[in-house]
Amino acid sequence: MRFSSVKENTTLAMATLLAHKFRAALTILGVFIGVLVIVSVAAVLNGFRQNVVDNTEGFGTRNVYLWRYPFIQTGKLAPEVRNRKPLSIDDARAIENNVSAAEYVHAALLYSMPRPGEIPPQPPQARYRDRSMGRARLIGGFPVSEIVLNVPVKEGRYFTDSENEHRANVCVLAFNVVEALFPSEDPIGKTINVAGQEFTVVGAVQKQRAGPFGAENQEDNNIVIPYWTFHKMFPTLDDHFIVVRIREGRMKEGKEQIERVLRRRRNVPLKSENNFEIGTADSFISAFDDIIGGVFMVMIIISSIAFIVGGVGVMNIMLVAVTERTREIGIRKAVGARRSDIIWQFLTEAVTLTGIGGVGGLLIGKAFAWGVTAVIPSLTMDIPYWASAIGFLGSLAVGVVFGMWPAVKAAKLDPIAALRYE
Repeated sequence: MRFSSVKENTTLAMATLLAHKFRAALTILGVFIGVLVIVSVAAVLNGFRQNVVDNTEGFGTRNVYLWRYPFIQTGKLAPEVRNRKPLSIDDARAIENNVSAAEYVHAALLYSMPRPGEIPPQPPQARYRDRSMGRARLIGGFPVSEIVLNVPVKEGRYFTDSENEHRANVCVLAFNVVEALFPSEDPIGKTINVAGQEFTVVGAVQKQRAGPFGAENQEDNNIVIPYWTFHKMFPTLDDHFIVVRIREGRMKEGKEQIERVLRRRRNVPLKSENNFEIGTADSFISAFDDIIGGVFMVMIIISSIAFIVGGVGVMNIMLVAVTERTREIGIRKAVGARRSDIIWQFLTEAVTLTGIGGVGGLLIGKAFAWGVTAVIPSLTMDIPYWASAIGFLGSLAVGVVFGMWPAVKAAKLDPIAALRYE
């Protein structure tokens, strides 16, 4: 088909649509909604994913995370997984001594870390004079956590190895704890009460990146105390979380070495799966992408329903157009128009109709993404090109699929009968 014919048919289609503005608007509403759903949800998921990527990589792209349970739990765990024995401080020492690719090894205990399916214990109260904070997370860790977890000190200092070995009652506070207990004074050197124990504040760390949709980052609620001080307070807690910083360029080797050490220490049979979890920034992002993929497929199904509704409307309006312009079709055929010319005329009109709905959905979706980003700066929403392509090409496809039957019906009209039609 020549370009001039396409241009002519598009011009005729636009003139027809302008002549029936309200009818055209109602017809393209379904297509418009379908495209809007696709690009809006894609923008939300894309922004959400980028936030997760930034937070995950913020801890370090060379970190390997170890825990006895899966890091991302989407359902009830099998009994053999729930009953895994905890990782121990000796496991961390074995990794430090036997994994040549490990640069730093950090082990930590969290007061409120529950078993899967259990209700977490009540967070300990943190108090300073007449102020308190009930959502603090008490963590027992080592001084190396400042490096491994990338939490640079903003004020004061981190506790030392000597303070850890001597079980000193010192602590490092995260941003939200400082804001709650010391809104207008310097926290360094002050004494706070946590879980019934007095601690001297020696440092405060920088505020962490906000969570998705501007949600509070739980890392900002941390109160970190020396590992052996924590162990003295809660000797029965033993569910260790281990983080290993791998030397530059040795990630694959490091993971393999860690896996061999832990499998040997935990007596895992040769052909059995690990009874512990190994996670990296890449594996977390990959797992999150799998979840996003499932959500997007559901969104595609919902959008398809809107497309079908819009397509039925397009077919209906095109059948009405064929009836209204029967005499016009007869005249065109009488002066030499071929069946293919008639098909292209009505098909172009249908595709133009749905294409306008697609463009409208893209523009409103872009405005929505811009508005959300303006309101929640921490969630940078941007419509990915593939979502725009799926939305727009989907709208054109609706025009082709649902406009084909009316176009063929118009092309098959008998020119003499059409000329006599009133």
